[in-house]
Amino acid sequence: MRLRFLLLLAALGLWAGPAAAFQLSDSFIAHMKAVTNPHGFGLRDQRYFPYSTRYGRRIGFGRPITDQSLFARGESPAEAEQALRQGLTTTLEQLRTALARTHPRFPFDQLDRRAQEILLDHAFTEGVDHLPPAFLEAVVHADWARLLDQHLYVRGLGNWPDTTKNRAFGQRWIYGDPANVLRPLKGAPSPQRFRRETTN
Repeated sequence: MRLRFLLLLAALGLWAGPAAAFQLSDSFIAHMKAVTNPHGFGLRDQRYFPYSTRYGRRIGFGRPITDQSLFARGESPAEAEQALRQGLTTTLEQLRTALARTHPRFPFDQLDRRAQEILLDHAFTEGVDHLPPAFLEAVVHADWARLLDQHLYVRGLGNWPDTTKNRAFGQRWIYGDPANVLRPLKGAPSPQRFRRETTN
């Protein structure tokens, strides 16, 4: 009886069935590389070695140094990407748990794909527990006008915006593919012009 009821709801468009689990797409991984280390800092002789940032010493794609042997041996690009994927997967589980606690009406796997990626991006770089409440509210409600107009997506350390992270966000969600942008912006430069201006 319950199955028949769910099928009826699906036919009426009132129930979409269980949400598909979030997958780390190649496109999102490429985006996260642009967020964390687009210039290949620390890459020498096809291996990543520790490099200095305003957040402290990092290796690969923005990972804190926890193994001192990495200073001598470094890691391959494949190892750096694998560590990035593992870090994102761990953050994803933390994010699911946190949202279930703070926003039970908005399970992570029920959110729009854009909202999922934006949350995971920011949670990975800032820490799940450091996501500002106003930012979270705007993303779970897909309130892109508020997110953009109030600059809730902007990241930085203290009063210093993080140009690398914010540029990557802009390229993907503001000035990027018209099919993916959060909101068409009047007078915004074309994706080609934006890329030229931000890479020169």
